[in-house]
Amino acid sequence: MSGVDRRNVEMLREEYERQVTSLAESQRRLSEASATAVSPRRELSVTVGPQGVITELKFLSSAYRRLAKNELSELVTSTISDARAKLNDQLAEIMTPMMPPGLDVKAMLNGEISAEKLAPDESQLPPLLRERLNRR
Repeated sequence: MSGVDRRNVEMLREEYERQVTSLAESQRRLSEASATAVSPRRELSVTVGPQGVITELKFLSSAYRRLAKNELSELVTSTISDARAKLNDQLAEIMTPMMPPGLDVKAMLNGEISAEKLAPDESQLPPLLRERLNRR
C-alpha cells in the first residue's frame, strides 16, 4: 500500500471514529431529552421525557379546583401537548445534523412526512445500489 493509500485509509478511519462518537453523543442526548410546559395561568406544570412520556405532573396552585371537569381536562391535555411540542423541538435540534439536508425533522417527528418522502432519490444512489434495487 502506498503512502497516499495509507493516508486515505487513516483519514477514512478517523472520519468513521468521529461519526461514531458523534452518533453516540446524539443518542445519549436523545435518551436524556425532556421538556416542561406550564399552563398559561400557572395552575399546572407537566414534564415529559423521551418519547413524550409524562414524567411529572404538578398542580402549582389550588386554582385548578375551581375549574369545571371539562376545563380541567382541557388544561391537562393542552399542557401535555405543549410539553411534547417543546420536546419535539429539542429532538429535532439533536437529529437535524444526522439527517439528509432539507429534511424537515419536526414534520417527520410529527408524522407529517410520508415514508416515501424519507426514501432517498434513486438518481442520487450509487450506480451499483441503483442497479440492485431495480432488479426486484
